[in-house]
Amino acid sequence: MNQRVVDVILAEAEEEYLSNNKDGTTFAAELALLASTLVTAGDFLATFSAAIALRQVYIDQANDLKDQQEQEAQMKDIQDQITALKNEIKMLRGRK
Repeated sequence: MNQRVVDVILAEAEEEYLSNNKDGTTFAAELALLASTLVTAGDFLATFSAAIALRQVYIDQANDLKDQQEQEAQMKDIQDQITALKNEIKMLRGRK
């Protein structure tokens, strides 16, 4: 085979390869687009999970405040009962 035939065969092989395959620049650009899409999806998931965590913090704080208020109300009720019992005891002692 002479060089001319080899060049023609290589040229045809290169043309067929390029027509069936993307060049490196296009492939790199497509990969960059895919990567940025994945990063954006990851950022969305991170933001969404942070919002869920923050919502749970607010719910926990509200529940803690409610529990504290209920406990304070119970303590006040117990204190009122103790005061009433002390007053009854004083009245009973005064009758004797």
